[in-house]
Amino acid sequence: MAVILYGIRNCDSVKKAQNWLKQNNITFELVDFKQNSPEKALIAQWVEQVGWEKLLNKQSKTFRELAPEHKEINNAEQAEVLMHQYPLLIKRPVLISGTHIMVGFSESAYNTLKNYQVNE
Repeated sequence: MAVILYGIRNCDSVKKAQNWLKQNNITFELVDFKQNSPEKALIAQWVEQVGWEKLLNKQSKTFRELAPEHKEINNAEQAEVLMHQYPLLIKRPVLISGTHIMVGFSESAYNTLKNYQVNE
């Protein structure tokens, strides 16, 4: 099963996720947002699966630097447009394993990935 890790190379959370995957002998592909911005359809799919509130990183430097009118986000459509325009607003990492998606790094959540690997 293919595991894809989306994020940016120099992000600490992405580095932790990569280390965890390597330590657990899980092969993955890293897609760097700075080199390959996610398509609108992919962002929409992630929003549908986890919700825009979880996917949009309001704690990021990129969000803090937005103009005040861009920070007024009331629905998924607005969030998707903003995340497509500014991919660094997407909380990192986004891990895709089969039909499963995980946003952010949590060792306990990643431990469940082993179950997906065995069961699929």
